[in-house]
Amino acid sequence: MKNGPTVIFREIADKSAFLALMMRHWGSHRMVIGLKLYDCAELPLLGMFTAEGELLAVASWAHDGEIAVLCALHSLKEGEGAASRMLEAVKAAARAAGAVKLRAMLTNDNMPALVFYQKHGFRFSGLYIEAIDAYRSVIPTIIKTGYQDIPVHDALELEIEL
Repeated sequence: MKNGPTVIFREIADKSAFLALMMRHWGSHRMVIGLKLYDCAELPLLGMFTAEGELLAVASWAHDGEIAVLCALHSLKEGEGAASRMLEAVKAAARAAGAVKLRAMLTNDNMPALVFYQKHGFRFSGLYIEAIDAYRSVIPTIIKTGYQDIPVHDALELEIEL
């Protein structure tokens, strides 16, 4: 799929399946990025679909001045390039909205995402020691262990110039 079949990007109105997915994977559909709380239930949800209507990937992002914030990016077809194509669509939409940077926040356990974002040109812009522990006072359902049972404590911020 990397440059394969034609895909369609469109906003998804019914976010219930996406919000359930976020609860299963992260324990919340609210994300603290920097010092700001973003609720994916309140943000537009962009979906990438095959011509036949199969959902391949989703992304939720917000525009905050010159910075666009990627709140969630999830591929439903791992290893086929769907996440990469979705990321490019978000970058294009953010540029069109006037953003000059795209920011993503990861937890310390999320090694697959760390690799993914760095391969796509993102650079470290912040490390927030024990931030996730502090965020649990606002969002108590945030997972305590993540990828390969790594304890989740810290937040890593990455950015890319648009």
